[in-house]
Order: sequence, then C-alpha cells, then structure tokens
Amino acid sequence: MKRLLLTAAVILGCCTLSNAQAYGIKAGVNFASFRGDDSKDFNVLIGWQAGGLAELKVFDHLSVQAEFLYSRQGAEIKDEKYELNYLTLPVVAKIYLTDSFNIQGGPQFGLLIDESDNVDRLESNTYDFGIVGGLEFFVADGLFIQARYNAGLSRLSDNSDLKNSVVSLGLGYIF
Repeated sequence: MKRLLLTAAVILGCCTLSNAQAYGIKAGVNFASFRGDDSKDFNVLIGWQAGGLAELKVFDHLSVQAEFLYSRQGAEIKDEKYELNYLTLPVVAKIYLTDSFNIQGGPQFGLLIDESDNVDRLESNTYDFGIVGGLEFFVADGLFIQARYNAGLSRLSDNSDLKNSVVSLGLGYIF
C-alpha cells in the first residue's frame, strides 16, 4: 500500500512539475518531535528545511503544488539529539480564499537519507509518510510566508510506535 501511494505521489508530483505555471524556492525552520506512546520524554528539536516547488493552477481558486525539500527532523531527549534527515515530497492542494491567502493540505512522502549515530538503535525505517496541512500568505508579489503541520502516519521504526510530528515556518518566493 505504501509503495502504491508513493508511486501515485511521484507521478502526481512529476505531472505537476512538468505542467507547472509557477516555480519557486522556500526555506524555513522546523520544530520537530515524536508522537506516540513512547514519546513522553522527547522534546522539540529545532531543524530546518529548504528546496524547490512547482504550482499548477487547476481552477480559479484551486491549485496543486509539489515540493522537493531537504528536511531535518527528529527530537531531543535530555542532551541527546535524534536527528533524521529526509528528502521529502509534499503534494498539496491549495484553496485560495483570497488572492493572497490560501489553505493547503495533502500527503507528504519522505526518504530517510541520513541520521545521527544514536538513532541507529531505533533501526529507522527508510520511508516516511504523513499528512500536511497549513496556511500561506503572500506578503508581496511572489514573496510568501507559510506555516504547516506534518503529522507522520508511518512508524519511525518497527521497534517502536514513534511517528514524526513537525511544525514548520517558512519563507519563499514564486517566480
């Protein structure tokens, strides 16, 4: 099922990229932690994300946006950091409530590319799947600020019930 969803997202993302009417870049800060039964001792880890995006207008007030981002996530417990570095592919539907404000949501797929040494004990899964939702506001022509929440649906490891939980604040520019 995960492979089917990942394949569908990659196809949708590629279609959006090839037919996009707008391209852009974005970067921001992540406030990441873990959620689940084993997460009570974990604290927020501050990370970052950066990458590119492409937006395809579907109707007057609806568009689809695919992004390709590097995202540092994880959590902290006492003085020990659990850093997980992903390449993520969020594909979101954007509903424009005004010309400068939209709400957005959709799936996000992640590929784990690196992790801190202490995470090896978790035996992390290579793939991550979650649902993202957020708000975006254009402050000037092409310049936007964005807030999103990523609720991980995949367990980080087969050995625990921990899942990613990330609030991100970003700044970007659409050309």
